[in-house]
Amino acid sequence: MSCEIKLKPNVIIIVTDDQGYGDIHVNGNPWLHTPNFDWMGRHSIRLEDFHTDPLCAPARSALMSGRYSFGAGVYSTINGRYYMKPELKTMADCFKEGGYATGMFGKWHLGDTYPYCPENRGFDTVVSFGGGVIGETPDYWNNQYFDDTYLVNGIEKPFEGYCTDVWFKLAEQFIDSSISSEQPFFCYIPTNAPHGPLNVEPVYYKKYIDMGIPEKRARFYGMIECVDKNIGKLISHLKEKEVYEDTIIIYFGDNGTADGCVMDENGRLLEGYNAGMRGKKGMAYEGAHRNACFITTPGNLLGVPREVHGITAQMDILPTLAEICGLLPPGQIDGISLYQALAKGEDHINQDRVLVIHNMQRDMPQKYKDYTVLKNNMRLVCPLTNETNPYLLGAFESGKDAVPEIYDIKKDPYEEHNCYEEHIPLAIELTRYYEEWYDERLEEAMRYSPIYLTKGHPVKLTCHAWHECTKMCFSQTSIRKGIEANGFFAVEVVEEGTYEFELRRYPRESGLALGDTCGKLPKNERIFEECAEGKAYAIVGADIRIAGIKKEAKADAAWACVTFRLKLPKGATHLRTRFFMDDGRSIGAYYVYVRGVEDTWEED
Repeated sequence: MSCEIKLKPNVIIIVTDDQGYGDIHVNGNPWLHTPNFDWMGRHSIRLEDFHTDPLCAPARSALMSGRYSFGAGVYSTINGRYYMKPELKTMADCFKEGGYATGMFGKWHLGDTYPYCPENRGFDTVVSFGGGVIGETPDYWNNQYFDDTYLVNGIEKPFEGYCTDVWFKLAEQFIDSSISSEQPFFCYIPTNAPHGPLNVEPVYYKKYIDMGIPEKRARFYGMIECVDKNIGKLISHLKEKEVYEDTIIIYFGDNGTADGCVMDENGRLLEGYNAGMRGKKGMAYEGAHRNACFITTPGNLLGVPREVHGITAQMDILPTLAEICGLLPPGQIDGISLYQALAKGEDHINQDRVLVIHNMQRDMPQKYKDYTVLKNNMRLVCPLTNETNPYLLGAFESGKDAVPEIYDIKKDPYEEHNCYEEHIPLAIELTRYYEEWYDERLEEAMRYSPIYLTKGHPVKLTCHAWHECTKMCFSQTSIRKGIEANGFFAVEVVEEGTYEFELRRYPRESGLALGDTCGKLPKNERIFEECAEGKAYAIVGADIRIAGIKKEAKADAAWACVTFRLKLPKGATHLRTRFFMDDGRSIGAYYVYVRGVEDTWEED
């Protein structure tokens, strides 16, 4: 490696999906076998009061933008609210501008159409998939973690092997290419594991079943062990290529554990392990957003390996790396650089910091819903998840029933003893802080991140991005079951002209017609749950509404799609579609393909 490259350290960021703080052996898990995570933990800066969002897409937007997820426009994993504001400069943009080769392999979940895709947001080399989980609506039909079809810079391509193995193998190839071109690299490996569906080779989970662990958690652990194995191979590869000493490696989990434990509706542990914390993914308590963060660096760039205490967050990673690597960070960020404090060898930092965690998971923002304000060891927690399903959209018409709680996690890490009455002035202070924080960002957060319709970029729209939809439409299982739901797409016509809209019940690659059913995908040793048989609909008509235009057409269940061509004016608008059945019911078109066409076509 040249001297110049050593002055610009390589950077690898590994983010796992749904793996909590307690889902690593070095953090006390008595069952998990994670020798490579453990090695990282022992040889790294360990941020022990590190926080993310309680859900995945928001956490990733904060990492990529250096901003609170609410300000980045990402406060849900569905309903189109996972599209990160298009004007935001990303971490990958910063590295690319700084002369780095940039690559991403795995889960993006910050937008599925131009210009929101990773290859449009600063990454040179991308292998990813649609949506937030393999098997979701935007993903390639019937992907199941094994031998799937992924997106290579937006182009569909089949791969052999298990998804986690594919991501790390491709990352190694990207690293080798960067070394050959004598270019420093930024390699982002956001795995979809161990997020469900819990599909994994039996060699990874059988031993946990033999320990008496239920199959669901055993599979979850097996997926983590597969990630661990690949981390070990990656570190060995870096050492073999003699670039390990020139490389910063950062690991963290995107939110609290999903399947590492079972909790009651109030976040209290029933089964499994959660490192003595209350709450898990999607809740307001500590276990939903506190996670492990390991940082290994060349030499003692950030001082000797040690535990570092004090509130930190995923949005701090961008400004920290920007300072270390000599990059120009975005102009407006909420994160803070940790570089100076860590480089001085400090192990207690950010003592006066206040941090807000807010779990929305709905189409429109809701004040006072599932938020936490952190200051030193104190937590103002305002949970609503014990009232109803936190994923049920539209469940919270008002936050007025939220009852705030105060905990001192140094004295009470399990958040058992609400000491609100003893800290009323602090509760008032932190509540006001939250209210100002929310109000400052609300207008920007409510603005849609539109799906752009242009002549040069055909797009595939899916019900995953429907606004005003109160039913779960994010999974291909929902498509198979034919869920009766609808919503609208927030779109912006960038170029005035004629566009073709292809309305489908199933995606193109399925080869299925409007009225077709499809066979079950069976459960087996690798596949945890059966995928339902497809429901047949007797579709007889369709309509489309956009920019004040409404068109209807007859349909036949044997057709693959219904196509409309419309001349559209430039500007922001809503797109709505419907399929009509012979019994009068209707559903939205789950898939809509849009492309610009020549304006010579004439309307009837």
